[in-house]
Amino acid sequence: MNIQTHDNTAVLPAEYIRVLYEAYQVLAEACLTLSGAVRSDRESYPVYIPTFGMEDKDKESNEAREAAIKSMTQLFVADEGEHVPEAGIVCASPETVAAVEHLNAAKAAFKDAVMAIRNFQKETDASVSRISKLIRDEVTEKGYRTEALKKAMGTAGIGSLDLKRCYAQIRIMPPALDVFSWTWATNHARIKKVTLQEAIEMAKKLPGQGASQTAVDLLNKCNPGEILVKKSTLPNQLRANYAYLEDGSIVRKSCPISGVVIAQQKNLPRKFWRDNPGDQRRRPAQESGIEEEPLILALDLYRYAQ
Repeated sequence: MNIQTHDNTAVLPAEYIRVLYEAYQVLAEACLTLSGAVRSDRESYPVYIPTFGMEDKDKESNEAREAAIKSMTQLFVADEGEHVPEAGIVCASPETVAAVEHLNAAKAAFKDAVMAIRNFQKETDASVSRISKLIRDEVTEKGYRTEALKKAMGTAGIGSLDLKRCYAQIRIMPPALDVFSWTWATNHARIKKVTLQEAIEMAKKLPGQGASQTAVDLLNKCNPGEILVKKSTLPNQLRANYAYLEDGSIVRKSCPISGVVIAQQKNLPRKFWRDNPGDQRRRPAQESGIEEEPLILALDLYRYAQ
């Protein structure tokens, strides 16, 4: 069976669907293996989920362990009101560490299968332009899906997968983890250069004829060939500061964190959690040469200072 793209310009070969489905099967089985391994570690390897329950004992309970398993293995879009922990530490046996490594490899293979479908459409369907990518950018954090990919996933029976969760690698911390603290990056933004013609095309697609025309008029006053900047403030990013022992010395590092991490040991490190400060964050540092006020707020478009 082949799948035709939305404008009938290209047909997605059945091989792509088969590879996607088989990659998903390996991914799902890897999740089951990891779930069993984490449960088998219950007696000797503690867990800690900082946002679970109200008391300290709740955060290291069997229920917290199940929440950690959910965080690491949930592949589908969460139901409304469903809570999936965004952070935690799972102490893990060598067998569980191996199960995590296998799951990470399965996630990478599944992502490759998804990207193959996207790349196929890019190469065969001229309608997938840079303009549409700018407008429906993956910064939505929900995973931008081409029409071919949507149909392929529907055919494979996996249409409600959360691609971001399917891709996210589980971080394995170095052995002899001694200290682990969470913090939040609150002043980062995404900067992307946009040509004047691209900006005009984006403006034409704004909802509301008046707003669209006003934006186009503003852009037409710019110098021909002028390059603009699309700047989007990103959500607060969870990070970790940690220290571990290596050859008798303390090594200190920092890294971004996405979800639960694995500690290759039987004891929890010293730990400290900070709640997400929410929207009370500093304004992003102004990129050198970019005007402070946006040219078109609805599109997050800025000019370079003259």
